[in-house]
Amino acid sequence: MNTIGIDHNLNRQRIRKLLIFGVIGSVLTGIGDFLVGYGEQVSADAKGLAEMMMANALNLSDAQLIWGGLLGVIGLFLEGLACFAIYRLMADSSQKYAHIYRASIFGYIWLAPVGCHMNVGLMNYAYKRLLLLDAAVASEAANVMIWAFCVPLWVLLIAYWLPGMITQFKAFARGYTPYPASAKWFSVLVGMWPALIIAAIVGPGSALGGGIGTMFLSFGNLFMFGGLLATLPDQKRFEQFEASLPTSSGNEVRR
Repeated sequence: MNTIGIDHNLNRQRIRKLLIFGVIGSVLTGIGDFLVGYGEQVSADAKGLAEMMMANALNLSDAQLIWGGLLGVIGLFLEGLACFAIYRLMADSSQKYAHIYRASIFGYIWLAPVGCHMNVGLMNYAYKRLLLLDAAVASEAANVMIWAFCVPLWVLLIAYWLPGMITQFKAFARGYTPYPASAKWFSVLVGMWPALIIAAIVGPGSALGGGIGTMFLSFGNLFMFGGLLATLPDQKRFEQFEASLPTSSGNEVRR
């Protein structure tokens, strides 16, 4: 519970730049997601969760998997850095929320780029190659890759990420940022639904549906960062918010 990075962080220009990084990162990750997901599914012989998740692997080119993985790594790292904009917004008003959110950011940067996104590209690449050699070996390897290497990382990521999303919602709702309370809806959990709905309409088994569906979290991040950037309060509002804060940074203000 140290105070490093807590005090005097409410700089509008820095927050704006970080939100721009978030928009750029979301676009890069979205392109990477689309590349990894854009392949018609071959699921007739798929058995179990692992094979169903990689049902389009045979229709993904090596270039799609490599560039999809790399773009996602860069984009997710930028998204993690951009989350410090949201952290800065609440830091001077609520140290409690700021500490929770900062821990969430560290977990996101640690796990999301390489541990989760790159793993998906690598897993599909390995499964595709093994499937061309021996279907039984590919099936066994797919299950090991999913349950031993991927699922534990996904569980850890959710354990870090979800508390951050809840904290962000509550911080905006309770007036711990210069934004109006309605900004609480600029959340990944809200913005991801259009992509899932569009993918379901297009057809989840099709190449286009698979590509759009894989982008659902990137849609959510773009909605969050883009919405916060578009509605960023002016400098006068930032100054008014700072003036309303107590002199003791350990206290919290509830609006």
